[in-house]
Amino acid sequence: MTNFPSIDFDLELPAALVVIDLQPCGVDPRFGLAKALETGSPGFTRYMVERMRTTLTPAVNALLAAFHDAGQPVYFTAFASAVGDGSDIVTASIRKRNAERLARTGLPVVLPRSDPSTDIIDTLDRSPQDRILVKQSMDTFTTTDLAADLKARGVRTVVTCGVYTDACVESTSRTAAELGWPVFVVEDACGAWNQAFHDKSLENLGRYFARITSSSELIDLLRRH
Repeated sequence: MTNFPSIDFDLELPAALVVIDLQPCGVDPRFGLAKALETGSPGFTRYMVERMRTTLTPAVNALLAAFHDAGQPVYFTAFASAVGDGSDIVTASIRKRNAERLARTGLPVVLPRSDPSTDIIDTLDRSPQDRILVKQSMDTFTTTDLAADLKARGVRTVVTCGVYTDACVESTSRTAAELGWPVFVVEDACGAWNQAFHDKSLENLGRYFARITSSSELIDLLRRH
């Protein structure tokens, strides 16, 4: 793991794992945003596809096994339009880019929740007890009840991973920190469209908001408790 700046938080239990937007429409060039990006710029998704296969998915599954074994809460987020037509999307930049990309390529960025490509990817080892939060914003807290649920469970630490490091992962992690939770961002369980985007985001998060860790380090901390 690159030596990122990092806040030296202690892992306090209960700790919640938030797995962000690991959906076919976001990481598979056959669907949704990923398809639109690949269509507009062939080869654009190659880095993400390879990182998902070799690094991100195995790391997330290792985290899921550890959190399930420890009886800690797990949340998955899914970005999609609950009403179907995208009018409920809160983030203005997403609405604008959806309209632009639709006009340019005929392929929308925002999909209805009824589209199977907005489901969680099937290579993740989910448990029936895990919650799925459907969101209409980059920041998970803005359009879901995550904050209230974390407080109701007495969660003392938030652990984030998923995609994209420099968008929804960063936005959710920053808000979690601003709401008072120590935040751990798991580097090898995150991904962006290229390494530079990923690294720059983690540098910012580690400098001001979060502890940057690896999946193996986080799992070791969890098991010590």
